[in-house]
Amino acid sequence: MLRVSKMTDYGSVLLTFMARHPNQIFSTASLARAIYLPPTTVSKLLKILHSSGLVHSTRGKKGGYRLAYPAQQITLAQIVDALEGSIAVTECSIKKDLCQIEKHCEIRGHWLGINRVIYNSLAQVTLQDMISHEIKPEPLTLTR
Repeated sequence: MLRVSKMTDYGSVLLTFMARHPNQIFSTASLARAIYLPPTTVSKLLKILHSSGLVHSTRGKKGGYRLAYPAQQITLAQIVDALEGSIAVTECSIKKDLCQIEKHCEIRGHWLGINRVIYNSLAQVTLQDMISHEIKPEPLTLTR
């Protein structure tokens, strides 16, 4: 099963909350209360998101965090990349020489294409999309 980590899920929740309040500067504690996560988790997320350039921080008594860009300019691909690293379905999609059969593998190129499709799909969804309307997933149908 493909899935993002809890930290990426939490990071998306955090940034979506911030996107709903674009003119506000938030302390770590106020964000933690607002999204029901421990302050240590929120602090860790904010440090990563700050170092990736998705949030700005201001020091001082009235300091805190805010989005670095308008919500329509921050994509889910950027969020996943910041919190997970490069989007890759298989290890060999990230780096060469990780697999003993790589030189003879006939499908590695296909996985690279699949990575691009996933990245491009995530790049089409912005934080603004996440707060503007509810995305209703289609029911999953399993066939055998």
